[in-house]
Amino acid sequence: MPFRAVILAASAALVFTVASAAVAATLHAPLPPDSTEVNGTPQIGKSHPLIGNVPPALPVVGLHPHAAQGLKRHYSGTPIDVLNYHNDNYPTGWNQSETDLTPKSVASSSFGQLTTLNVDGNVLAQPLVVSNFVMPDGTTHNVLIIATGHNTIYAYDAQSYSILWQISLGQSQSSNDVGCQDVQPEYGISSTPVIVRRGANSATIYVVAGTEPKPFSFHTKLYAIDVGSGKNLTKPHEIAPVATLENGGKIHFDPQNQWNRSALLYANGSIYFGVGSHCDNDAGSISGWVLSFDPTTLNESGKFNTIEASAGYELASVWMSGYAVASDPAGNIFAVTGNGNYSHKKGERGYGETVLSLRSNLKKVSTSFTPSDYQSLNNGDTDFGSGGVMVIPVQTGQTAPEMALAAGKAGTLFLLNATDLGGMQTNDIGALQKLSLSGCFCGPAFYVGSQGPVVFFQGNGDNIRAFSVGIGSNPQLTQIAEGSSGAGSGGSFPVVSSNGTTTESAVVWLIRRGTTEQLEAYDAASLGAPLFAANAGTWSNGSRSYLSPTVANGRVYVGAYKTVTVFGLTD
Repeated sequence: MPFRAVILAASAALVFTVASAAVAATLHAPLPPDSTEVNGTPQIGKSHPLIGNVPPALPVVGLHPHAAQGLKRHYSGTPIDVLNYHNDNYPTGWNQSETDLTPKSVASSSFGQLTTLNVDGNVLAQPLVVSNFVMPDGTTHNVLIIATGHNTIYAYDAQSYSILWQISLGQSQSSNDVGCQDVQPEYGISSTPVIVRRGANSATIYVVAGTEPKPFSFHTKLYAIDVGSGKNLTKPHEIAPVATLENGGKIHFDPQNQWNRSALLYANGSIYFGVGSHCDNDAGSISGWVLSFDPTTLNESGKFNTIEASAGYELASVWMSGYAVASDPAGNIFAVTGNGNYSHKKGERGYGETVLSLRSNLKKVSTSFTPSDYQSLNNGDTDFGSGGVMVIPVQTGQTAPEMALAAGKAGTLFLLNATDLGGMQTNDIGALQKLSLSGCFCGPAFYVGSQGPVVFFQGNGDNIRAFSVGIGSNPQLTQIAEGSSGAGSGGSFPVVSSNGTTTESAVVWLIRRGTTEQLEAYDAASLGAPLFAANAGTWSNGSRSYLSPTVANGRVYVGAYKTVTVFGLTD
């Protein structure tokens, strides 16, 4: 199979071009990679309203009294890699190889803040880890990769936190120039990269960055960066898809009115990601895309657009609040779209408010699911695509079909048959189950313990909840535990650490988001009150951070505005 990369550019703001609109198409069209020509225009600044609870800051605790000792403490287990968002391709968020952080140790006086890493922008990307990596000088390091909205990538030694290298990918895009204030003051690296590791001393970071080398000269590029040196392995590639619609018109990517927010995924020898619109600007000319790129050359190799004809209201974004595009073992690609036209009529085809399962070659939708109230979701800006879709790993002895979970702003969590998502049917009878919970700018997590397979979910203002997953002839979710601390704005993206399936080792971690980011840890078996809670930085504007912590090798990393806070054990 050729080694290929794929980009999921959903809600990519696209401009419909006809002969009479050549000037307008040029205005919002991608530029040649090195051009500084103006392709943007001043726009009225917008932002989406914040929803729900913004929790107050916790009492300031600061560094653990024995933080210096903790930084010298070495991990007792075998170090692991965290190469992509939420650990795997489903993506479950489950680190199955954590020996040191258990409910007992995390609740002890030994656990706390070890240090704070100072960086140069918002850290929207989940930190990644490449363990036991042999650098060009022959030294071996556990490498912590941090990417910022200021377009800087840092490589730290994950024991001492000395900087191994750092690079800039160029001038970030001004939020004022973009015309969307959802993130301030800039848009740069806004998604979690993916790292493809090929050996002890060979690994590549694939990352997307928005740049603005001169005012209103907008670019979005895909980069391939060497983990050992921080150098570009090939010339960055300008994201510039074009497609012919069923009605004969053309659409193309608009680098001012779209951004890549969903995390990157490596599967099928390809890299996939989604792109969302900025504040729904120019909604009548915006469609979703699935794009493919060869990771060696970074040349575009395929594409799929979610809107096939001009219908007045396009969009159909894939942004998922930063959650990653998912993949199952068969190589199918899963994503959720936001507000946008929905129709299966020839010449009007659109996939707004829809869970999509795409063939790995991106040439066909295998199956889809659209809530029956999709028009109401559109009318209320109640994106289905504000949350991610997670494929539930098939378990030994499972007779139920492969399943997937998805939820959005409306707060309905759908359990779906991943092999036949259910289409659009009255009362959503195509879904296996639907639960009315709380509005979701969030995503689920999964692990397997003594209780069997378990899903964790936390919507806006709600407590985190645990559901057992029925894998027999009547698949369903059944709540088995609940936390006691209400979520911040929009919910959370929990992750789980454990030593295999040993229940007494399992901890659920999440970021309770507001103007102050707060790390919370729970016993995965019982939830209840947090085992640990502490402030972990601030955010640049409100509570739109939509972040996940990273748990690896006895340490926990929490990104925020110009900081990454590191937690761990001191004894």
